[in-house]
Amino acid sequence: MFGIKLLKVLLIAAILLVVLLLGVEFSTLNANPVPVDYLLDKTTVPLSLVVVCAFAAGVLLTSLVGAFVVLPLRWRVARLRQAVADKDQEISLLAKKAGRSAP
Repeated sequence: MFGIKLLKVLLIAAILLVVLLLGVEFSTLNANPVPVDYLLDKTTVPLSLVVVCAFAAGVLLTSLVGAFVVLPLRWRVARLRQAVADKDQEISLLAKKAGRSAP
C-alpha cells in the first residue's frame, strides 16, 4: 500500500517537472513582445505571459464551474444514495419481521 502511494507521488512529481520544463522552454521561445489592448489601455507584454495568463484564466473559470455546478450535483447524488441505502435497510427489516427473505 505504501509503495503505491510513493509511486503516485513520484509520478505526479515527474509530470509536474516535465510541465515546468516545457513551460520554461515555451517562455524562452516566445519572449517576443506583443501588443495587448485592454478596454481603456494598450500595453506590450511578452507572448508567453499572455498565453500563461489566458491559461490561468481558463483554469480559474473551470474551477468556478466545478465549484458551483458539479459539486452540488455530487452532494445531491450522495444524499440520494444514502436515502436508497436507508430504504433498502428498512425493506430488509420489514421482510425479516414478516418472516420472508429480503429481495
